[in-house]
Amino acid sequence: MYHPCTIKLIAVLLLLLTFPLFAQVKKANAEEVYEQGTIALGYGRLEEAKALFSRSVAENPGYAQAYAARATVYERLADGNAALRDYTISLELDPNQYEVLLSRGALLFQLKKYTEAKNDFRKLLRLPAGETNTIFYRQSAHSPGTDQILTAQGGIHAQVYNYLGLIETQLKSCLSAIHYLDSAIVLAPNEPDYYCNRALTKKMCGVLGEEDDLKKALALNPNHPIARNNLASISASKGNYQLAEQELTEAIETDPMMLDPYLERAYFRLLRKDYAGALADYNQAIKLNRLDPEIWLNRGVVKEKLFDLVGAYRDYTEAIELDAVFVKAWINRGNILAAQKKYVEAIEDYSAAITYQPDYGVAYYNRAIAYFRLNKMNEACSDLKRAERLNYPVDQKVKDRFCKKS
Repeated sequence: MYHPCTIKLIAVLLLLLTFPLFAQVKKANAEEVYEQGTIALGYGRLEEAKALFSRSVAENPGYAQAYAARATVYERLADGNAALRDYTISLELDPNQYEVLLSRGALLFQLKKYTEAKNDFRKLLRLPAGETNTIFYRQSAHSPGTDQILTAQGGIHAQVYNYLGLIETQLKSCLSAIHYLDSAIVLAPNEPDYYCNRALTKKMCGVLGEEDDLKKALALNPNHPIARNNLASISASKGNYQLAEQELTEAIETDPMMLDPYLERAYFRLLRKDYAGALADYNQAIKLNRLDPEIWLNRGVVKEKLFDLVGAYRDYTEAIELDAVFVKAWINRGNILAAQKKYVEAIEDYSAAITYQPDYGVAYYNRAIAYFRLNKMNEACSDLKRAERLNYPVDQKVKDRFCKKS
């Protein structure tokens, strides 16, 4: 018969032996589920992959790879904050993961967290790239339709310098930005994106050589849409709008998913009174980005030119719904209402504009006219004087009519 103390000792020993075995089983389960998640991700089954990677980290909370993999899924599901959280956890568990650090830096850049992104990329320069065949897909910094493809074996240091140049550009640090982009070009002299990015930085910083860099980008890639788009801006600045429109058309043909060329071509067409062409461009721009109130406003302006007041009213309303403090949209919609002799409703829109921008002289002037049409002379005169005090030009004849002495 065993002594009670001996029984307890055996039980403790069994328990101590069981814990490592249990931990090994959990770790093996985590790795197996991780592999299943990797397969699901490879087939594009994102929700399934997310669930499997979540199970993997539940089985082994210290599994850095699983957090990184789930972060990749979150990125593809457009949940940047969740992806950033998982990349950060993965790096806390294993700080020197080159690929994960690269991915987090790129994500931080996309989220406009420039200082944090800069820290990640500068750390990358101190780490060996290692051997990997992983392919990274990173959107262009300037175009939603142009992807950059890179691997950690090829061109990564050049790409890191490129990102650092873009970050310093956003931080308005011109000399550092150009220095980093110079380094990227030295390492990868045949990459047109780097010349294009340096051109944009030179433009922002007022440094000569922008046009030369854009031409070099086009020499390397004759169909580079961003280079064509920016050369069009240079042509327009020289007054050559016909050439600018031609270059923008070529940029659009090269990359129909890039937003800026549609917006710039619409503007040039508007200047030439090609309202139908401008409308077509704004229609396409809205398909690419429905959340920009400025695009809705500009399309409303074009519709007014085409005497489509109903359509213009709808576009101004959409702009207001996207940005309630967008005073230009309130003013333009008020003008539509006033043109239809709906003066009470017009006054409401002008008043909204004044609420959001109390020093907006044109709003007071337009509201004065609406009050005048309703024969509310005191209000009309008061608004006219406010507009004048805000340096809005008021004709003396108009003032005499609105402010008659009794």
